[in-house]
Amino acid sequence: MRHYEIVFLIHPDQSDQTSSILSKLDKIVQESDGKVHRSENIGNRKLAYPIQDQFKASYGLINIECNQEAIEEIKNSFKFNDSIIRSLVLSVNKAHTQDSALLMQTKEENEKDSYQEAREQVQELETDDAQKAKKTESTNTTKEEAVDEEVEQE
Repeated sequence: MRHYEIVFLIHPDQSDQTSSILSKLDKIVQESDGKVHRSENIGNRKLAYPIQDQFKASYGLINIECNQEAIEEIKNSFKFNDSIIRSLVLSVNKAHTQDSALLMQTKEENEKDSYQEAREQVQELETDDAQKAKKTESTNTTKEEAVDEEVEQE
């Protein structure tokens, strides 16, 4: 049996199907007495160039060890699945089991995005607090002026 790495892109409107497609591929490989070494739902990413008028796609990656019949069945399933806009099947020398560079890059980008969102929320809260303090200060000043006027009138 040979080792393969399969990458596929799913239309962004149907990105929720990525997990089901990965499980279908797992099933095909296991039925042919093969092994799944790595299966990753990488998520939505921007494409380097438009494919079928799409600028983003959901990425799926799977590393398997199987026979040629299973590969033909996988290629056939890609051909007749309209949600898959591009696929690539590569023969590799050995099994890859660690996280892919693309998945790690996506995780880092998500962490940066969540950090940036947290900073923006803190800045909004600080701005809101400053505005509330300003309102309270102006209200207190107005009350003091009113008290001073009452004292002068007496």
